[in-house]
Amino acid sequence: MKHRIGLLALAATTVAVGGCQKAATAPAAATATAISEAEAGKIDDAAEAAWASMDAAKIKAVYGANIVGFDGSTPGLAHDRAAWDKLQDVFAAAKIDKIEQKDRVIQVLDADTFVVSGVFDVTSSASPGNAVTLRCTDVFQKAADGTWPVVNEHCSNTPKG
Repeated sequence: MKHRIGLLALAATTVAVGGCQKAATAPAAATATAISEAEAGKIDDAAEAAWASMDAAKIKAVYGANIVGFDGSTPGLAHDRAAWDKLQDVFAAAKIDKIEQKDRVIQVLDADTFVVSGVFDVTSSASPGNAVTLRCTDVFQKAADGTWPVVNEHCSNTPKG
């Protein structure tokens, strides 16, 4: 019994990883079925359609309540939903004509998490002939209600070179 209590205590401890705190967790239950790459692709396609709609409400609906992200238009880390929503309002108001995904890789991490990394060409009528290429990574995590919001996003301009 003492050994079992010791193992439970160990499982609940916090482990320092590279200066960050990470809660140690038990592996996911063997009965949980991971989402397929095809299913994850459809979820990402729906998110891409929301972004391409340039409709602020649709764009905001893509994100989870606790979104953490780097937006390509600001230098800092956004981890406040109200601030993130303001960034999406600015994005939706931009004169973007086309968002074209050039490349996409989907990584299914477990039954509740997948990552999509991609490269996008963005063109705007406000800046004719001045297309921007962005690199974006989105982490989708299954919510209790069965939806798949983006919980972490990092977008940045492609380096010149």
